[in-house]
Amino acid sequence: MTITSLSANPGPVHLLLDPVIRTDLDRIDIRSHQSVLEIGASPGEITARLAQLVGRYGSVTAVDHDTSHLTPTSVIDVQQRDLDRDLLPGTTDSYDHIVARWPYGSLRDPVDVLEQMIARLRPDGWLLLADIIPTPPRIHRTPADDDTSLIDHMLHQIHHALTGPDGTPTWTSDIATLLVDHGMVQHCVHTTTETWTGNGPGCRLLADIAAQLHPTRVGITDTDIDRFTALMTDPRVLLASYERRVIHASKSK
Repeated sequence: MTITSLSANPGPVHLLLDPVIRTDLDRIDIRSHQSVLEIGASPGEITARLAQLVGRYGSVTAVDHDTSHLTPTSVIDVQQRDLDRDLLPGTTDSYDHIVARWPYGSLRDPVDVLEQMIARLRPDGWLLLADIIPTPPRIHRTPADDDTSLIDHMLHQIHHALTGPDGTPTWTSDIATLLVDHGMVQHCVHTTTETWTGNGPGCRLLADIAAQLHPTRVGITDTDIDRFTALMTDPRVLLASYERRVIHASKSK
C-alpha cells in the first residue's frame, strides 16, 4: 500500500537522512572519473558532493520522482523516475557506485528496486542505502502527561507518512540475506540517533513535517497539529530522534 500523507515536497526525508549519508560517503572509495547513480537525489546537496568526488571527467546520474530542485551539468545527468513504475537508468554493470535514499512513503516492491540497483552495480562497486528504521517513539520529557500521549501519536503518524505502515521494514525485512544472495560482500550497517530538544532544529523539523500531514488521512485534527507544533518549540520537550540507518556493501568480482 502506498501512503500519500505528505505533499510532493521531498525535504523532510532528505533533512533526516542527508547528514548520515554525508558521513558514510567517506567510508566508500568514490574516486575521480567514476560513475555514480544516486536514487532519491532531490534537493541535490548529496548530488553536488558526489559530483565533486568524481570530478570533471566522472558522472553522476541523479534520479528522483521530483527533479525540479536538480540542475543538470556536464557531470550531473538528471532523470525523473517513479520507482513504482519506471526502471532505473542504466544496464548491467553501468555504475561504479550507487547511493540510494529511501523515498517518503512506501514502495510497492522495494526488493525489485534493490535488485535493479545490484544488477547495475559494477564488480567491486559500493551500494549505499539510507533509510529510517521503524522504532517506537522515545519521549524523555514533556510538560504534561497529555502532551506525552499527543507527541507519541504524532510521531507514529509522521513515521507512517515517511516510511509506510507501522512495523513495515523499509528496504526489506532481511536486507543482509538479500545482499548476500545477490553477490554483495562486506555488508555493514551504521545507525544513528540524536536527542532533540523543543525549539531545536530536530523538533522544528518534526513540526514542519506535521504541518504537511492531511488530518483526514491519518486520523488527527487541526487542533492536534497546532498543539504538536507548539510543543516542538517548547524547550521542556526532550525526545529521541528517529533511528536513521545506512547500509553499505560491495559487489563481489
